[in-house]
Amino acid sequence: MAPMAPSGKKQLLERLRKEALPLAFGAPHPSVCVVEQDGVFRLRQLVVDPQESEAAGRQALAAGENWMPEHHFALARPTGKVFLEAPTRDALAKKIEAYDWPGDW
Repeated sequence: MAPMAPSGKKQLLERLRKEALPLAFGAPHPSVCVVEQDGVFRLRQLVVDPQESEAAGRQALAAGENWMPEHHFALARPTGKVFLEAPTRDALAKKIEAYDWPGDW
């Protein structure tokens, strides 16, 4: 995942209404996503397991391939902090609208 600019709240709300989940976003690399887990919709932190990343990096370099930050961040999973949670997409959208949006999202 190449570095990207923050998507902003408005763009995420548009994506939430139109696209399949999960929806990853954040800048310069995705750090947050919207997922459906355990029957609820969550705005959740993406986390990279450092041991998994280190092993994958070693394996790529041993095979003569590149290992860049984009590869590291591609390993991120929605296992971190839950910022918002709601029973439906619409309810999550309402919570997102009211949320104090960080500048790097």
